[in-house]
Amino acid sequence: MLNFAGATPGPSHPFPHTEIPAPVEPTPPWQLLWAAYFMTMESPFALTFAAVLLAATALAQTAPPAAGPVVEPPSAAAPAKDGEPEVKVMRALPAEPETVIIDVEKLPRTLPPEAKIVYSQTHVVPAKVIAITFDDGPHPQNTPRLLDMLKERNIKATFFLIGKSAATWPDIVKRIVAEGHEVANHTWTHPQLTHLKEAKVLDELQTTHDAITKACGVAPILYRPPYGAATLSQKKMIHEHFGYPTILWDVDPEDWRAPKSIAKVHNTLLKETRSGSIILCHDIHKETVDAMPSTLDDLKAKGFQFCTVTQLINLDVQTAKEAAAALAAAPPAQATAPASSPPAPAPATSPVAPAPAQAAPAPPPTVDKTKD
Repeated sequence: MLNFAGATPGPSHPFPHTEIPAPVEPTPPWQLLWAAYFMTMESPFALTFAAVLLAATALAQTAPPAAGPVVEPPSAAAPAKDGEPEVKVMRALPAEPETVIIDVEKLPRTLPPEAKIVYSQTHVVPAKVIAITFDDGPHPQNTPRLLDMLKERNIKATFFLIGKSAATWPDIVKRIVAEGHEVANHTWTHPQLTHLKEAKVLDELQTTHDAITKACGVAPILYRPPYGAATLSQKKMIHEHFGYPTILWDVDPEDWRAPKSIAKVHNTLLKETRSGSIILCHDIHKETVDAMPSTLDDLKAKGFQFCTVTQLINLDVQTAKEAAAALAAAPPAQATAPASSPPAPAPATSPVAPAPAQAAPAPPPTVDKTKD
């Protein structure tokens, strides 16, 4: 915001000490009119006069303007009164929170009793722990390539499997579990559950549950509804029937949407991932798997640690318990007046004559009960 010459410094002028040049006067219209008039004449004298007039006008426009008034900046410290030390106000930058390193390998792989019915993210601050998930697999070419990348970086992920694909490629499902990843239920045919009746929903999940268990010997304990679509009553029903919490997400690169690109996946994950995030990707898309090496390396470079969704839920519950225990152990805050604050002087009042003493009330009359 500019402090125009002659303006009084104030809240609207944050740089009152800046020297602002005076505004340049516009070219008077009569000079341009006379120059145009002489240029219409064929006389050499008229043309010469018009050229001189235009040159003088241009010179006036390029001349350095007169400087405006300079206002001295206010002092950084208020002037001290007699006998008082000068006080300067210093502002400190907020300190960066210290990142907590978690031994994710020791996090439990079973759901805690305190687990919620629905998760889209968790709250594990200040630990930078996240869960990356892959939907719609296994894929015969992309999933093995992805497993190689994860193994090379010692990253554990969660795979939400389609039942038909799990039954078709059971060896890939077995490898997912053998390398320490988590398998979860993503229905048999990937329908939108909100369009199905209760019996069909349970059949989609039960058939997939059985196929995954048969392929790898491990029963899934999580599910994700296709498209993230399930009603609240369906989520409760599924939780009561299977014990599954509904797992959604808070980071989605929309890697299924055309045009697919490696850069879109990489940039979205780097920009939107936060501590406690649950990341959604699809290992059925080649571009998504191609984006993983640089994406995973850059997330690790930013200090993020990876774990499965179930481990992240356990960390979320553990963090909540520790916060509640710390709050309960904290001593109650006591309001105390600052020692440096002098007592406020008593307000000056005009002298008032004391009120006259009131006479004591007379005792009640004595009643002679012998007369009743």
